[in-house]
Amino acid sequence: MPSEQTGSDREIAEFVQRWYDLLSEHAPVEELLPFVADQGLVMAFPERTLYSHADFLDWYTAVGAAYTDQSHTVENVTRQEDGTRIALDVTVVWTAKSTADGTVSSFRINQKWQLERPAPGARPLIVDYRVGEPAAI
Repeated sequence: MPSEQTGSDREIAEFVQRWYDLLSEHAPVEELLPFVADQGLVMAFPERTLYSHADFLDWYTAVGAAYTDQSHTVENVTRQEDGTRIALDVTVVWTAKSTADGTVSSFRINQKWQLERPAPGARPLIVDYRVGEPAAI
């Protein structure tokens, strides 16, 4: 599969890192939506599953209200190409402070992503994003 269709390891690593940087900064949702498909999306979190940009906006607002001082540290990204899709296994450490009681928690979380390009040469989009059970650290 040519790299222009699927992407280089560097491009994919930068895509993943930028995603988590935006989440850590609690960037405006408009900066995150271009990373996520609006149709055919499945983002499965332990607390709920999202299927569209509207679902993502609702979830992102709720998480932003529930947690502050979030950080995401990417520990590992491995990829496999399958036709026009790129399958990723991602391990990230998420640390955040609860707005309810001020406690700070850290979790190691394994995730499985599927990326697809809407057109040759375009930035990939997250089409499937499955978050495993968080393990406290």
